[in-house]
Amino acid sequence: MDSFSISFTLGKGSSPHGGNIRHNNREYYSDNVKKTNSIYNIEYKRQDIEEAYHELFDDSLKEYNEKQIRKDRIIDDYYEHLRNSKRESPFYEAIVQFGNADDAPCGSKRGNMAKQMLDEYMNDFQKRNPNLYVFNAVLHMDEASPHIHIDFIPFYTKGRTNGLTRGVSMKAALIEQGFSPKGTKNNQLVLWEAAERCEMERILHEHKCVRAEKQDYHRHMTVEEYKYKMAEAPIHDALRKQHFVSPEKITEENIRKLKMLASSSKERINVLEREKSSPHKSFFYSDTDKQAFIMSKMDAMDIPYVETENGFDAQECYVEQIREWEKMFKASSKNYREKLADDIDRLLMQCSDVNELYKKLEAECYKIKYGKYISVKPSNAERFIRLKTLGEEYNERALQNRIQNSIKFENELNNKINQAMSEKLPTYKTLSTIRLYTVTFKKGLLPCHKKFKQQPFSWTNDAELDKLLLLNKKINQGVSIQSMKEDFEKSEKKLQEKNAALDEAMKKVKRISEGREAFEVLFENKESSTISKEQAALYQKRYPNINANNYHLTKEMAEQAERELEEIKREVKELEKEVCDLGGAVSIAEQVKAGTYVQELVSKENIHRNADKLPNGVFKL
Repeated sequence: MDSFSISFTLGKGSSPHGGNIRHNNREYYSDNVKKTNSIYNIEYKRQDIEEAYHELFDDSLKEYNEKQIRKDRIIDDYYEHLRNSKRESPFYEAIVQFGNADDAPCGSKRGNMAKQMLDEYMNDFQKRNPNLYVFNAVLHMDEASPHIHIDFIPFYTKGRTNGLTRGVSMKAALIEQGFSPKGTKNNQLVLWEAAERCEMERILHEHKCVRAEKQDYHRHMTVEEYKYKMAEAPIHDALRKQHFVSPEKITEENIRKLKMLASSSKERINVLEREKSSPHKSFFYSDTDKQAFIMSKMDAMDIPYVETENGFDAQECYVEQIREWEKMFKASSKNYREKLADDIDRLLMQCSDVNELYKKLEAECYKIKYGKYISVKPSNAERFIRLKTLGEEYNERALQNRIQNSIKFENELNNKINQAMSEKLPTYKTLSTIRLYTVTFKKGLLPCHKKFKQQPFSWTNDAELDKLLLLNKKINQGVSIQSMKEDFEKSEKKLQEKNAALDEAMKKVKRISEGREAFEVLFENKESSTISKEQAALYQKRYPNINANNYHLTKEMAEQAERELEEIKREVKELEKEVCDLGGAVSIAEQVKAGTYVQELVSKENIHRNADKLPNGVFKL
């Protein structure tokens, strides 16, 4: 009877080395991931954790806030509140595995059986655990062996006398599920993990397999404890090897290397000890640039921290290093210059000459110094900024020319509208929407969205206006909403076909790569972790034309397949952009036809502006 070991590891997702959801979802790849096999991964659920918290707790949060008399007790965002409190981890991650890289590698027969058993295990996980809300779960087939990452939020509703009617707690969630503790050695966590392992054994038995006994017992460790244990491993390994080194190998060089290894591991253990025992300290910064600078340094050094509204929390053992980085930071007036340029770009569209522009700047708390060179001082800045130093487009003559160009654009637009109206042209509706957009912008109801970021804002460098101008050009060429929809459907169909071709190309690359490796095992006696000699022999039977004299051609075939795959990927990317552009054009055309395009933009901008005045988490687009 076949046997598999089982592995069930639980960790706090919020710990410095806990769950990495971006890596789980392959938003980035580590070195141990084989990218070409990522298509075989199974994504069971993918939900943003903040969205999950809103779904679980918004009703309870609203009910709680309505009862509060004191404003300081109101909670704006429960996820942020919990994340910053450090009393409970916002989520946990379980890693589940049948077998290991040695006896059930991905791509092997046993690896495929492990995948099937993991799939069965995951399908009933949420049903077995109603108090563990799964917001992200994925089965990986692109690493050494199949395994599942399950990220969940433990919540409970019973026994809540204070606070929200629904709270987050691993202990309380498991007790509510029926895992009542029976002493310290059989607490709710131990009982629950034992039940999950029993479920894994049940699945093994259904597949006519038994659990492989490793003849040892490992207590449950957190991710930090596991990391600490691994840091000690090189020392223990080196000490073990000392007993089996022959006299001729005990050289001065080997002893030096061993001492360096021991010293390095000891230093790492000391760092982990400091992290483990050091309390947290809050750091506050009024300068957001300074805060960003310090946090980037901490990221580079892999120092854990929790971002707060006006700073971050970090462990006290890093205070000395953080203070050194604070001394390194040099404030720059760049932000004032960028904001001044943005305000000029926005206000310039509302003016008939530069004098009107200066008055509008003064109305927004800028100080103007007149003279040979016009200088402007932002309200909180220490010094005046000469307009000409912002760039050649911001000296007085250039500003006047930009104003005249804007007026010229508006006059030409009015002439086109009058012509379209008198001749009953189909472009009348679009041109009228363009004029409504310019009028609404000049009233200050819309923001600047540049098409070309490095150039000053203007009617010809407005991303939103550019969409309308492009639509007007299409209508002028005889395009209708119906014809755009038909083009969209055709492109979408092409994209589907090309995606199918992409899947086939990826399978072909995998097939040829495996074949190439199989022939190298056969003819070069290469050692492989994924293909045995028996499997390699099957490849030779399947492809009898390939022998010891010509098997090297599989390398060229693999390279050709990779080139074909990259070409299809490029075509898919182009089609995706085409479908996206066509879909956007259809949507804009329908809004223009209904007369709601500008109103929609104003509505979205109002939400953004109100969100700036309200606590975080009130609005989310």
